[in-house]
Amino acid sequence: MKPSRFPFALLPLAAAARGGSFRGLSHIATEIFSFPPTNPIFIENLFVLPDARLLLTSFVHFGPDTNSPLHILNPVTSSVSVVTTLPNSTSQTGIAKLSGANRYAVTAGILGDNFEFLNNTVNVYVVSLGWDASSATVVDTIPVPGVISANGLVAVGNVVLSADSRGGRILRVDTVTRTSSVAFADPLLFGDPANVSGSLGITGVNGLFLKRHGGQRWVYFTNSARGVYGRFKVNSLGHKVGRVEVLMTATSDDPVGFTNSLDDLVVDGDTDGYIAWQDRSLLKVKRYNNGTTAQTVVLGPGGVATGNTGITLKTPTSVALGLDGGHIYVGTGGAVAGNLTGGQVVKVTI
Repeated sequence: MKPSRFPFALLPLAAAARGGSFRGLSHIATEIFSFPPTNPIFIENLFVLPDARLLLTSFVHFGPDTNSPLHILNPVTSSVSVVTTLPNSTSQTGIAKLSGANRYAVTAGILGDNFEFLNNTVNVYVVSLGWDASSATVVDTIPVPGVISANGLVAVGNVVLSADSRGGRILRVDTVTRTSSVAFADPLLFGDPANVSGSLGITGVNGLFLKRHGGQRWVYFTNSARGVYGRFKVNSLGHKVGRVEVLMTATSDDPVGFTNSLDDLVVDGDTDGYIAWQDRSLLKVKRYNNGTTAQTVVLGPGGVATGNTGITLKTPTSVALGLDGGHIYVGTGGAVAGNLTGGQVVKVTI
C-alpha cells in the first residue's frame, strides 16, 4: 500500500536513543521509547505514517473505562501522545491504511478472558487524522458481529481483511458499504490446541501483511500455534485467488507455544519476512528462488540483544518497515519473565 501524503515535512529518520544499542550481524538496534511501569501499555501493533511518526494500538491499556486510547509516537523526540479514543472498546489490534487522504482502519473491542473479545463487541473503526496528525477523529464504527477474535489487518482499497485467530478464518469488511463477511476459512489458519499449552495454543492466523509482486497482491500471514509463515493471493476486491501456501514452519529448541509464537510481520523485498517472535526475538526468514527458506535471529534469542548491551525485547508483538527501507520498528507488549513493565519500540537496521 502506498501511503497518502501529509502536507508537512518528513521527520528526520535517525531516532534519538533512549536505551542502549548494539552492533552485530550487520544490525544496529536502539530502543527509542518505552511506556513506564506506571503506565504499562501493551503495544499490539504499529504503523509508520508518511511523516515517519508511528500509530500504536494497545491490546491492553489498563484504563478504567471503555474508551481505549490510540497513540502516536514521534521517534525523534521519543514522545507519545493520545490522538483519539475508540469508544466501546478496551483492546485494539490491527491497523491498515485505507484509500483516501489520512484514513486508517483499526480493529478493537472489549477484551474478555483468554485474549478473546466479548462476542459482538468487535468493530472496525475508521479514523481520520488531522492535517498535522496531532489529533484524529473516529468517522465511522462498523460492527463485525459473531466474532471473538480480530487480529492482524490489511487493506485493499477500502476493503479490510482481518485475521480471525480463533475461527481460522479471514474476515472481510467493506468500509464503504459497511458490511462484514467471512472471506474464507482454511485448515492452515486454525490453531492447534492439541499440540501446545497456554492460550496461544488456540491462536491460529495472527499477523497479516499485504505485498505486491509483479502486479499481484499477496497477503502474508503467521499462524501462532503452528509456527507457520505463509501467504495467499487476493484480487482487487480482497477475495482470495488460488490456494494458501506455507513458506516456512518455525523450528526451535522449544515447542511452538505461548512463549514461543509467531506474531505480526512485515515483508521486505520479494519474500523476506521479519517476524515478531514472542517472547523471544526478532526473526528473519529468507526465501530463496528455489523455494527453500533460512531462519536468522536478528535480535535475540531469548529477547536479549546480541552483544549483551542491555536491550531486551519485552514480548515482541509487531514490526513495521521504516520509510527509508533500511530499518524496521519492533513493538512489544512489555513483559519479561512474567514481570509487567511497559511496551517498547525498538529500531533495528536491516
